[in-house]
Amino acid sequence: MAPQDSGIKTAFFVIADISGYTKFMAETPIEHAKGILEALFGELVPAIRAPLEVSGLQGDAVFAYAFESDVMTKQFILDFSEQLYCVFARAKEKMVLNTSCPCDACANLDDLELKIVVHHGECVIQDTGGRQELAGQDVITAFRLLKNSVKENTGMNAYTLISCKALKAMDLVDYFDETEFFSEDIEHIGEIEYVVRDMRAAWSRRRQTKRTFVEPSDDLLIDEWMVPLPVSPEVAFTIMTRPDLRAEWIGADKVDMLNTNKGKIEPGTLYHCYHGDDVFPFEVLDWNPGEYVTGRYNMPMGMSMLETIEMAEMGAGTMVKLRYAKVTSKKLMGKLMSGSASKKVRGIIEPDKENRVKKMTALSKKLVMPEEGAAQLS
Repeated sequence: MAPQDSGIKTAFFVIADISGYTKFMAETPIEHAKGILEALFGELVPAIRAPLEVSGLQGDAVFAYAFESDVMTKQFILDFSEQLYCVFARAKEKMVLNTSCPCDACANLDDLELKIVVHHGECVIQDTGGRQELAGQDVITAFRLLKNSVKENTGMNAYTLISCKALKAMDLVDYFDETEFFSEDIEHIGEIEYVVRDMRAAWSRRRQTKRTFVEPSDDLLIDEWMVPLPVSPEVAFTIMTRPDLRAEWIGADKVDMLNTNKGKIEPGTLYHCYHGDDVFPFEVLDWNPGEYVTGRYNMPMGMSMLETIEMAEMGAGTMVKLRYAKVTSKKLMGKLMSGSASKKVRGIIEPDKENRVKKMTALSKKLVMPEEGAAQLS
């Protein structure tokens, strides 16, 4: 979101740096190396969406920021960093698989890696040659953290480094074990403490995790909902999954969270949605921020129902696609009751569609046009 003044802002700073870039450019045919790097940046830059905004490309790095007031969940930056690395790894893997070129650039493509630095602090917006750029001590610190001893200390060259200042702003210090903390003594700045997350391990988990996804061609409880929202896929994902916002659009009295990982929502987390005296447990099965989330409603007699909410970028907004599968069960009594259970659930959800869509739309408009959205929610 474009800043309106040149005052001091509080923000998260995210730098995605392609390591091995200098060696790669120096030792390979420039026309091939240039094309490969442009293709990788061509995947990374579009993946940085609101509430993050790209500040600029600086050689082998993309610099982005998000004002603290625009970051809607404390785990957003953690999820985004993993998602961004997966975009890079997927693009690189595709290039490796699809090329038969024997040149050094193509042969050494797998040596390129991505490291991500996340910091938090104050900045000012300054106009440089008609372009707005961020400046300030914390911006300098973020870039200085690119030169670190992570590889020497951990052996990792694909990682996300998150400063403790950023962790505290996200209220996620307790999410990490004491053994995961390191520090750098930066000249003229002092000692900066941080944690490191292994992105290759995150990519491996993502590839090995069984995809749980309700397809449009599956046996659906009701027809697929398609809801256009004037926000980015990341913000739409937040509206669909943040407990208080989910409670708003499904019409629950409240939503409690169980089985979070020290406050972080991930597969295995349970939403307990209260509708009067009734509680509807919803278990997260597949969590892909900005892309889709699949959960399972757990019912008596072993019955369950899957729900997938998919985000598809559409111009400046997002098409939210919501699909419910029919109720199923592996138990005999559940199988016998699944037809009537599907009918009952359909009778709850289908008549409420217009109201739910209206609230989703109002929540999204509240984020981009606060007065209009608030009026629609009231």
